[in-house]
Amino acid sequence: MNNVVQDFFGLSRMPFSKNIPPQEVFKSRAHEEALARLEYGVRDEDMLLLTGPIGSGKSLTLKSFIHSLDTNRYTPIYLRGNNLSESDLFKTVLVGLDIKPPHFPQAAKLLFFKTVPELTKKPVIIIDDSQELKDSALYAIKSMTNFDYDTDNKITFILAGQPELKAILKLKKFLSLKQRIRLFFHMTSLSLEETCGYIDHNIKICGNQNSIFSDDAKNKIHLYSEGIPRKINSVCYRSVLNAAIKAQSIIDPSNIMLEDPTE
Repeated sequence: MNNVVQDFFGLSRMPFSKNIPPQEVFKSRAHEEALARLEYGVRDEDMLLLTGPIGSGKSLTLKSFIHSLDTNRYTPIYLRGNNLSESDLFKTVLVGLDIKPPHFPQAAKLLFFKTVPELTKKPVIIIDDSQELKDSALYAIKSMTNFDYDTDNKITFILAGQPELKAILKLKKFLSLKQRIRLFFHMTSLSLEETCGYIDHNIKICGNQNSIFSDDAKNKIHLYSEGIPRKINSVCYRSVLNAAIKAQSIIDPSNIMLEDPTE
């Protein structure tokens, strides 16, 4: 079916994929500002925060950030919260540094604190879906940035997650952790203008320089999706497929496939 769509619209690959190369990501205002803050903060901060609604583009922004890092200076380690405990966190970070972790949690912790100050490249620990971390892991993150160096940050943690992550960090028990976060950014949805640009951009990077969505269609998609990139992708993917099957070269309000049959 992909070949049918690609042949009909003159595309080199299927558009609106979640697996977009970092250099091809649409540069919305939120994406650019989040990236700028991360790139600035990684040099001097030991903790950064990135939040946003589901589907707002956090993971793609993190992917672009990792791609932008100077690998001569930094070692990026990407993790997912996924109920990670304190012990899991120490061991997973050691694995990311190409070090076999000891079996016992206390030994892994001691090895972490011995290893990090001796590294020539700064570890950057990116934890996506941080709202899913166990409390013990969140407590551990604060201690994992504590080294006896006044002027030199030895490690940076980037906590990324859904809006409830901000609520979790406001809890009294995490106050000292929250106070360590001086740079943060909350991803917002795309404006109407950005939604139109986003749709056209995703068609162009797949080989068709012409807009196959009418302006009215793009307006309707923006209203339905509320400017959330993941929702835009879903609607546009279904609509492109539907139009190709029916041999309709332009997608307008009459043939948009808005509804998700699983909802």
